[in-house]
Parts: sequence; structure tokens; C-alpha cells
Amino acid sequence: MRGTSLFLWALMLFCFIGCKQIAYKAPPPLPGSSYFPQTYGSTWQYRDSVYGLPTDTFPLKGVKNDIVTYTMNGSTTDFNSMICYDATVVSQLYGNGTAYFYAKDHTFGIFSQSPPWGFTTLEFLVDKQPAGFSWASSPSLYLVLHGSPVRAVTTILETNIARVVNGQTFTNVIHSTLNYQININNAGYHNIAFFDFYVAPGVGIIEKDASYYGLLNETETILSYTIK
Repeated sequence: MRGTSLFLWALMLFCFIGCKQIAYKAPPPLPGSSYFPQTYGSTWQYRDSVYGLPTDTFPLKGVKNDIVTYTMNGSTTDFNSMICYDATVVSQLYGNGTAYFYAKDHTFGIFSQSPPWGFTTLEFLVDKQPAGFSWASSPSLYLVLHGSPVRAVTTILETNIARVVNGQTFTNVIHSTLNYQININNAGYHNIAFFDFYVAPGVGIIEKDASYYGLLNETETILSYTIK
């Protein structure tokens, strides 16, 4: 969210096999009651800091800081019957593109391009569940990565907490963690990546931290937002 953020790699997803753009079929979640508002015209700006380390096992080297803006553009995209709300993305480092936000039955996720795993689905929140609740989902539309089964296990760690991000205090925040797991040669699932999400009601994602093989690699924090 490494050379670019998980979100930033979504900038290059102008076209993807099995997807098609359609108009809004149903109203997105209401801003006042949703932990992931997606109403037309809503905007979020983030500071994205990537800490590529020399010990990384793939090309994620070098510190990079970016400012990224997301604006809901009123379109949706159908990924194999999973309807996502589209956001126009403007990155100071990587230019313009599109990100994809998912919301259905109080379950929220993002679709993004993430090296070295390709196009992934990160289902990070079920907003009606208490702390300690866990569930499994598929982080891939094709259920495998390089021929090996993959899964994501998400856990609600904290609810109704306060968190200060870039000088702004957010309340009733939910903190969840997503473990990206792979099963190579039927040896059992093991973790290869961890993602921490902090989400505020009526705002959306206020912070996302990504770690690979135990090393913090990225922090994305909110700077400003406007919910329509």
C-alpha cells in the first residue's frame, strides 16, 4: 500500500482481464454511518512513506515519500461479479490512475496491484463485529499465487479507540490486521505479509501500515478529507 504503495500500484490498472466499468447500480454506503464512505465526489489525501530496505528479497529498495489523492468518480467496476466503486488517483510521484473500493454487507476491501503478488484483494473490515473476530477471505481472484494456494486472515484487534494521525484526532476507530498467507508444496499456510488498517466512521481509512517478512515497509496516513 517496496517501490510503490499497494494503493499506488492500482494507478496502472486502467484495464484488467475479467473486469468492466459500469455506472453506479446501487447507492454506496452513507458517509455518516460507514467506515468506508464511497459517495461521488468524496476526496482523501494521504502521505505515503515507503521504507525499502537493502535486505528486502524483492525490489523494494530506497525510501520514497509521496502525496496521494483519491476522489470518488461515480463509476463502478465489476471484478468477476464483485462490484467496486472507482476512485481517481493522483500521485505526485507516479501520476494518475484508478483505485477500486469494495463494500457489501458491512464488509469492506480494496483491490490493488501489489508486487510481487500481482492483483490482490485486501478485505480489511467487517464493521459490525467485535474485537477478536477473525475471518478468512481470498486475496486473489484466481485463488492461487504462482501455483500455490493463498488466503487472507483478518482480525479485528480494537474497536472504539481514539487515534491521532498527522495532528488530527479520530474517535470510534476500528483497528484491524490482515495476514497474507501462502501454502507452498502443501506444507501448510504461513504468513508472508501483514497489513494494519485504522478506519474511522464517516471518514474511511486514516492509516495503513504494511510489513513484509516482519519488516515495516510502508506507512500511509491521512492528511485531509472531504466527504460528500
